[in-house]
Amino acid sequence: MKSNTEKDGLTLFCGLLLCVSAICLRGANGEICGPSIDIGNDISEFRRLENCTIVEGYLQILLIGDKNYNINQEVFRSLSFPKLTMITDYLLLFRVSGLDSLSTLFPNLTVIRGRNLFYNYALVIFEMTSLKDIGLYSLQNITRGAIRIEKNPELCYLDSVDWSLIMDAELNNFIAGNKQSKECGDVCPGIMEDNPQCIKTSFNDNFNYRCWTSNHCQKGRNSLRFSINLSILVRCLNEWG
Repeated sequence: MKSNTEKDGLTLFCGLLLCVSAICLRGANGEICGPSIDIGNDISEFRRLENCTIVEGYLQILLIGDKNYNINQEVFRSLSFPKLTMITDYLLLFRVSGLDSLSTLFPNLTVIRGRNLFYNYALVIFEMTSLKDIGLYSLQNITRGAIRIEKNPELCYLDSVDWSLIMDAELNNFIAGNKQSKECGDVCPGIMEDNPQCIKTSFNDNFNYRCWTSNHCQKGRNSLRFSINLSILVRCLNEWG
């Protein structure tokens, strides 16, 4: 059995590998943005993320009101930033009307490093009245910090995520005041066709299939090992000196 020190070291190592691979594999097609980005009040502010591969600092998306709910909803369904793979501090979402999933918005967000935290949290989702699922199906590592997911009345697909595959400090997570599980009816890919496609793990005494949405499984921890091209990593590290 691995000691806690060994586990922490493995998590840090995996996080560093993901960070380096995100920079090397995608950096040529984007840029490092920051320091930190605040997007608020107006949905047009999202243009600041258009060419970002990495957000150096935090990313806060907040206070986009509901007076234009229908317009916002249509815009969010087509708004996407596939180049973004890493946030070095934390991701915070607060009262963004019309956004029902992050799956289209950030389809390739892989690492939240948590270098600096928001009151000990690396991921905060609070009072998102439209959000139906988190949908960060590429997220594989929260290197430091916990999560707080609170008061999101329509939010489902919470019990189907195994946070221990992403972080080691899941005991500090705070998840409360969201839609009740019995009202959600979460269905992972393939289950209805009796052809389950997702991994099955035990988390919080619940042995079940793991997915972010009805279309996206959660990736297992072992997938970290095979998603990284070592030759590219070595080349990049050599270039850094």
